Amino acid sequence: MMINLDIVFMIVIVIASFYQIFIKAEQNDWSRFRSESLSTIARYLHFGSLISIFAGIIYDIKWMPWIALYSMVGIILCLKPKEDKTKGGQKFVLILLFLLIFNVLRVPTHQNSFQDYISTKETYQCIHSFECVKLTSIVTAEDLLETKVEILPVEGYSFDFYYIFAKGSLKLANEDEMKGLNIAGFWIEY
Repeated sequence: MMINLDIVFMIVIVIASFYQIFIKAEQNDWSRFRSESLSTIARYLHFGSLISIFAGIIYDIKWMPWIALYSMVGIILCLKPKEDKTKGGQKFVLILLFLLIFNVLRVPTHQNSFQDYISTKETYQCIHSFECVKLTSIVTAEDLLETKVEILPVEGYSFDFYYIFAKGSLKLANEDEMKGLNIAGFWIEY
């Protein structure tokens, strides 16, 4: 029986985080929150955020950072308001700052990400950067379903990274052109 080191590493992180947040933490550490019940919720949010970040990094799970983002927004909402007039504005600015940082971290920096997005569609499969395969289903005269495969060379490919968004474009030999815009890790065709 072989022990997977990733699982052992994740278990150690979970145990250390649980100890640090729930056992070692003193009540004074959580005095900036509104009440006792909110401080317990804030501890769970801290714990969930930390674990989801590590799980996303170790296991390369793309949706795990979303849990961390929601946890951090929850922590911001649990903070005690200050006695000045900008109490709501500070929370709003903090949430916008977390959303901006999260957006920047989710925008792909590698040019193959647009190619991978095109490959997730049903019509095209772009395995290499120099050619794509077009798959179309046709019905024959005998009412049989056949798949037609066309290999199309890539005539133009561009990928631009602008920190808060990315743009990609792919032009094929049959004059098909696909353009996309990536915001927070999501591709939108235009």
